Amino acid sequence: MKSRTSFFNRAVIKKDITRFAPLWVLYTLGVLLIMLSAVSSSAYIHPVHNLNTSVAGMATANLFYAVLVAQLLFGDLFKSKMCNALHAMPVSRNAWFGSHLLVGLGFSLIPNLLTSLLMMFSLGKFWYTALLWLGAVTLQYLFFFGVAVLSVLLTGNRFAAVMIYAIINFLGVMAAWFADMVYSPLMPGVVLNMQNFLVISPVVNMAELNDLFKTDWFYERGGRDTWQNAKFTGLGEGWYYLWICAAIGAAVLVVSLLLYRRRAMEKAGDFIVVKALRPVFLTLYTLCAGAFLSIFGDLFYGGGHVVFLLLGFVVGFFTGKMLLERSTKVFQKKSFLQLGILLVVMLATLGMAKWDVFGVVRYVPAAEEVSYVTVSNSFIELYRNRKIYDEEEIAYVIEAHQAILDDDCDGDCNQSHRYCTITYHLKSGRTVERQYHYCSAGGADKWWKKIP
Repeated sequence: MKSRTSFFNRAVIKKDITRFAPLWVLYTLGVLLIMLSAVSSSAYIHPVHNLNTSVAGMATANLFYAVLVAQLLFGDLFKSKMCNALHAMPVSRNAWFGSHLLVGLGFSLIPNLLTSLLMMFSLGKFWYTALLWLGAVTLQYLFFFGVAVLSVLLTGNRFAAVMIYAIINFLGVMAAWFADMVYSPLMPGVVLNMQNFLVISPVVNMAELNDLFKTDWFYERGGRDTWQNAKFTGLGEGWYYLWICAAIGAAVLVVSLLLYRRRAMEKAGDFIVVKALRPVFLTLYTLCAGAFLSIFGDLFYGGGHVVFLLLGFVVGFFTGKMLLERSTKVFQKKSFLQLGILLVVMLATLGMAKWDVFGVVRYVPAAEEVSYVTVSNSFIELYRNRKIYDEEEIAYVIEAHQAILDDDCDGDCNQSHRYCTITYHLKSGRTVERQYHYCSAGGADKWWKKIP
């Protein structure tokens, strides 16, 4: 019998709810216990404060919960026999997808709605903040669930789906880690601005949101601390980010539906289903393997950074090929050609970093570009985290910086050496940070001494 509606099937929905009841029941009990405990009355911390900070913690919970829900609901796509059997039934793909989607969203919305209603009794006159909490965690979950469903539709293997899910959520963290492990050793003194990388890591940004509710209050001493004069003052700026992420999650679900409609069911079991994404995965996997092996070389051999890095690329490339092709017969001319191209590109970028082709290592801003500079210096204790605004003193810092670069020893000298951190806050809004170990016999100290 065909589905009565185009996007939902009652039997599928009922089966999803009953079949995966242990997961959503455990989630419901866990959230209830944690949140009711967090907003219970305290003599020192207002319940709304705990409710506000708990949203960041819920991001981590939703990160794991969403991928578990997606993997269970769409788990038939990973097994050929089950996939073919279920999709031979007189239920359209739209109905399969819509039913799973409705249940997946309900697995979060209903437990959190119940939790928010019960929290209202502990929040007193701020009962409505429980609904704000519900809105925030629902927006979080919509993003994570959308990405989790997309990860499942792009793959035919549970492990692969988790890897794709992790890559999407932690892409910025991975890029920052890779740049720090691979390129930082070749660029002495340069401190990478990790915030530039973390912008594209949603889970990290969501885990740092703690300003969703703005509340002012003060203590009134009686038999115990009370909060009668507390007042709710508005919403924080974190909501903008949550709405953007939720919109992305909704758009990703639409893309997932389009992929599901066109998915070849015989692809169940393949590592990556979408052929165009295989080179992307293989490249990322190879780069990460190289970075991991370079760490091994530094830890156990105290050097050989580039050698172990390139060896890791070779190992990562061929093991990645084996995962994608589900075969060990990957040592072919085409594979060696692809690996050769990747190695040439990586060697070129490593060479550009080593020889400072773009002038990043030797960059020193002009005095007129600097708004102020923060200095820490192991030689002159006065300079520990000191902010310098005076134009003449900024010029002295710049001269000392230039002298360290001209000495070009970065601590490799027979004399005692100093340690300093220089952070330029430019008028353009950009921040440039450098850290050096420099020779005490060089010309930098004479400039440091000129600063009062």
